Amino acid sequence: MMITVVDGGDLTPVAEAVCALVQAGDCVYLEGPIGAGKTTLVQACAQLLGVSEPVTSPTFALAHVYEGTPPVAHLDLYRLGEAASRDTADLLAYLTEDAIAFVEWPEYGSNWLPAATCSVEIGLATDGVRQFHISPPAGRL
Repeated sequence: MMITVVDGGDLTPVAEAVCALVQAGDCVYLEGPIGAGKTTLVQACAQLLGVSEPVTSPTFALAHVYEGTPPVAHLDLYRLGEAASRDTADLLAYLTEDAIAFVEWPEYGSNWLPAATCSVEIGLATDGVRQFHISPPAGRL
């Protein structure tokens, strides 16, 4: 499924599409260049899932969990990089059966992350348009 949004536009339709496809225990991969809107999309999804506190980028903390229905785990693996030697056990603790995990820069965790249940690829066009390509979970469309 492809959704196009003008830069600065409301991501609610994209968040609604993603949230309609996922459930507790799922892992959502968010892929796209820096500044594409990965964290902004997580913020919109979290709001729809009942998170009332501000959702911030976990770039430096690596992960945050928010109380919602279900809980929302937000991981940003950018700082791990390709050659990361960090013990990932701490991060695996965020991937629980009762939460939906949104993972930015999943390629940096490809050797330990579970397979994506759903993935969102964000493309930036030169005319200020973002395209969100959502790959739904198998059998849930």
